[in-house]
Parts: sequence; structure tokens; C-alpha cells
Amino acid sequence: MALFSFHCQNYKSGALFGLDKHNRRLNKNYDNPDIDPERTHLNRIYVEPKETLYSHCKKRIHKEVIANGNRVRSDSNWICECIFSFPAEFPIEELDRYNSLIIQYMNARTNGNVVLAVAHCDEGGIHLHADILLITEDNRLSSKTLITRDFITSIHDKLPLVLQHHGFDVERGTSGKVAGLNAKEYKKKMEEEKKALDKKLDKMADEYNKLADHYNHLLLEAKALEERNIRKAKELLEEMERTR
Repeated sequence: MALFSFHCQNYKSGALFGLDKHNRRLNKNYDNPDIDPERTHLNRIYVEPKETLYSHCKKRIHKEVIANGNRVRSDSNWICECIFSFPAEFPIEELDRYNSLIIQYMNARTNGNVVLAVAHCDEGGIHLHADILLITEDNRLSSKTLITRDFITSIHDKLPLVLQHHGFDVERGTSGKVAGLNAKEYKKKMEEEKKALDKKLDKMADEYNKLADHYNHLLLEAKALEERNIRKAKELLEEMERTR
């Protein structure tokens, strides 16, 4: 059974430009060595605004929050980005169905506020970025109201059950320190674990190759010994024939 992996982080308005460019790969070049440009065409965009993420969110906030008499502080969080890993155990053909179920569920939990949803297949393990505009049912911009500890816990608890209901053999991951990391720290931890695993696999492959070389060397020695014994046996038989 695969593990369900989920993490979220809030962002203020000033971060939306960079977030949008990263998620939709709007830049031509990236310094990030984890991004493989040759695989970028494999990325999937499920939900996106017709304009920039910042402009889309700003217009909705003016229309739904400010127009209804509610204030927006300069340090308010605008977006909560949720990151969902696609389990490596599942076939890539199930990626769209898996992510679509997640997006539908998150929309149902957040008043339809998923404004950008992108699957990255060109950066580390395959994962989904789902950006949620933090407007409440009563037309306030409030991360404290929407993204509570209970909300995060319920995603961990309930979303795996939804995915199980639709045929995905996935279970809730264990809680721990990872839940307290921000997105950058979480990604760094995942990359460190990946590098450690790659190093371990490289070591195992190296040990296997050494054993294979040793085994092949023993086979050659055994063959040479067999040929030498056969040759000596023939020489012995020939010598016995001559001395009769």
C-alpha cells in the first residue's frame, strides 16, 4: 500500500508572481538543478487563471472581500499552496485521475477556491501543486479561519479514504516533524532522502558488480581448472597406453 503525502504553506501577495512562474514554468531558464527542461512538456495543468495568478486573485479579493466591506491587511496571506505527492507505486496512466480526485475534494473543502493546479513531472518525484485562494464563506480573506490544524489533520485523515473508495491503494502517512516544515524545508528533506537512497542504491549496484566480476572470475578459473584436469587425464591415459 502506498503512503499519502501532503503538505501546505501560506503565501502573501508578494510571493504570487514567483509562485506562478515556478508552477506554470513561465520562465525560459531555471537555475534549479532539480528541474529537467526535457521533461517539462510532461507537466499537467488542471486549473489555471486566464491571467497571472496575482491579477486573478486580486480581482477576486476586490470583488468578494473588499466590495463586501471587509478589510484586507497588507500582511494577509492570499494563497495556501498544497503539495500532494503521486506515489511511485502507481502507474503514470492513473496520474490524471488521482490528481482530479484531489482537486475535486480540495474544491469541496474550500468553497471552490482552487485557482491553480499543476502536476510537475520534471522535478524530483511527481507531485501536484494546488493553490487555494483564502476567501472564506463569509467573504473574508483569512488563512487562520481556513487553514487550521484541524483542517490539515482532516486532509491527512479523510482524503486517503476518498482515494481508497476510488480504487487507489493508499493510506495515511505517519505524522511527525515533516508536518511542521515549510515547503522549502519539506522539499529539501525529500531531496536529501532521495539523494541518500540514490547513494545507497549506487553502493548496492557497485557491490553487485564487484560480486558479479568475482563470480565470473571464479567461473573462468573453474573452466581453466577443468580443462587442465581433462588435459592431464588425457596425458595420463596416453602414457598408460604407451607403457603397456
